[in-house]
Amino acid sequence: MISSSISAFFIGVSTAFFTIFAIHILCFRPNRTRFQTVLGYTMCVWAILNLKDLILTFPEMYTPSILNWVMIIDGWSAISYTVLLLETVMPQWFTWKRILYFSIPFCIFTAAYALVSCEAVIYAYAVFLWIYAWTIVIFGYSKVRKHIKYVHENYSNIENIDVSWLRPVFAFVITTQILWLITSLYGEFWLDILYYISCLASWLMVLRYSWNFQPIQTNAPTQSNPIPKQFPFADKLEKVMKEKKLYLRPDLTLDDLAQEIGTNRLYASNYLNQAKGITFYDYINQLRITEVSIPLMKEHSEYTLEHIAIQSGFKSISTFRRAFVKLTGENPSNYNKT
Repeated sequence: MISSSISAFFIGVSTAFFTIFAIHILCFRPNRTRFQTVLGYTMCVWAILNLKDLILTFPEMYTPSILNWVMIIDGWSAISYTVLLLETVMPQWFTWKRILYFSIPFCIFTAAYALVSCEAVIYAYAVFLWIYAWTIVIFGYSKVRKHIKYVHENYSNIENIDVSWLRPVFAFVITTQILWLITSLYGEFWLDILYYISCLASWLMVLRYSWNFQPIQTNAPTQSNPIPKQFPFADKLEKVMKEKKLYLRPDLTLDDLAQEIGTNRLYASNYLNQAKGITFYDYINQLRITEVSIPLMKEHSEYTLEHIAIQSGFKSISTFRRAFVKLTGENPSNYNKT
């Protein structure tokens, strides 16, 4: 009885959590992006799923037949994971038509269990979900790696477009899905509790890092374009950087730089990667720190780190700290004292 009450408590908290964020995102967030809309509807789906679980905490509801239907219904939540993940790394790829295509195998298993209510269908469904989940994880992780590389090669300010936060989310999601699968098959209350705690932790992480996330298209140029063996614009790039101090622009992009030196994004990217062995993001941050941040710290000890970061072209103190530590191996607050 105590275990049941504790389980009901966590389900109630989880239901309230998803409901509150769904209402806030969809009703009180002006000018929300498509990604934020997808996130809001994902919260709606999970609020409904948790409300269903809350109803199941009533006495005599934990029967084998009901638990099997719970597993069938909950399996559909994998589609919400898929849509949100791909909307993050492949914005606007998903359409209602594609969602229907992804729904076909779930429809087949649901219809199969409705017609033939046997355990064989449930175990086959569990195997399918396991394969489906790992396929999405592997595919998604590959896309995340490519997305991170693209962003670092094309943008100097990645504050709201970086998807590095998805890496730890993958670990939480995998753990949560394993717990869900075991709970669905065995129906233990303590597994329920662990599942909801893990679920809340993973979604808190998603909301924390994606709250102001701005998805970008990563249609990088293909290698079919000719790559010059030499880079005649190299001297001009260094001259432009020195004279115009482009690195002070917080939102400088690789396209902006390429236009300034009379080339295109592909050639500029190849020059930085091949000739200098550095990404555009790290190149700009390196200039900001060596040309502005460090001199200001040495000449004006009265300046705060926030002021130095802004003067150097950074949009936030957190980005400045990470870039400074990466370049110098030392925290800027300690460097400022030496």
